[in-house]
Amino acid sequence: MPLTPKTDTRIAAEQKWYNLTGRVVGVKVEADGDITLVLKDADGKKAGTVGAEIPVGPIWCELRQTVFGWTTQSFPFTFKESQKLEMREQHIITVTGKAFFDVQHVSADNSNRRTKQKKYAVWEIHPVMALHVDQ
Repeated sequence: MPLTPKTDTRIAAEQKWYNLTGRVVGVKVEADGDITLVLKDADGKKAGTVGAEIPVGPIWCELRQTVFGWTTQSFPFTFKESQKLEMREQHIITVTGKAFFDVQHVSADNSNRRTKQKKYAVWEIHPVMALHVDQ
């Protein structure tokens, strides 16, 4: 199946559920309102980061409240583009969700590294459907 922004059907790897454990090293609110958790290897032994996105909507409110509680952000707040939030502490968490190959960030060789942010994987967990704080 061709990888294009117009593809409506997820490829086979994107139709499976995954648990991903990592240390939260960043939190940002995207322009569309999604919250992106930036996760690194929990042990710090592997390079790179993976994004895990929590969308806007009633079924994600509890997850969003948990994540906002880890930040120093005061409410209400406004933003025009994505905004990084300052974290109080880094947690090790396990997120559950479906994988998403974000073709908007893929390089010409279709590798798993983004074209601009080389340390970030193109694969994401999106949407996050559950979150467990391990530490």
